[in-house]
Amino acid sequence: MLAALDWFLTILHVGVVLAFVVLWIPRATARFHRWLVVLVAFSWLVIGLLKGSIGYCFLTDLHWHVKRARGVTHLPGSFLKYVADYVTGTNVSPSLIDEIAGALFVGVCAATAFRWWQLAAKRRF
Repeated sequence: MLAALDWFLTILHVGVVLAFVVLWIPRATARFHRWLVVLVAFSWLVIGLLKGSIGYCFLTDLHWHVKRARGVTHLPGSFLKYVADYVTGTNVSPSLIDEIAGALFVGVCAATAFRWWQLAAKRRF
């Protein structure tokens, strides 16, 4: 049961990351993406500040609880680092992962704001 939940959370987590990065592009998914950005920003910034660490992800926290229950130890601080290590087969620098994640976060938020502005301008005319 825990193994299935672990796989489900992995697939969900990868899906959320990919959706966050690309779903601002199609107009059809802009509304869903807006809510996803709000949810991620709330987790990373608001809950993160309350927990003492910007970048806190409640999905990673839940996922790591499941992995620990399965006996997995030495988990990194972020899912992105976990995936980067797995994909590359190396120990990728956590600060590099944080810098890339931060840059993507800012870039996607800017792209999302542009998309909102673009859609709002189109409705006015």
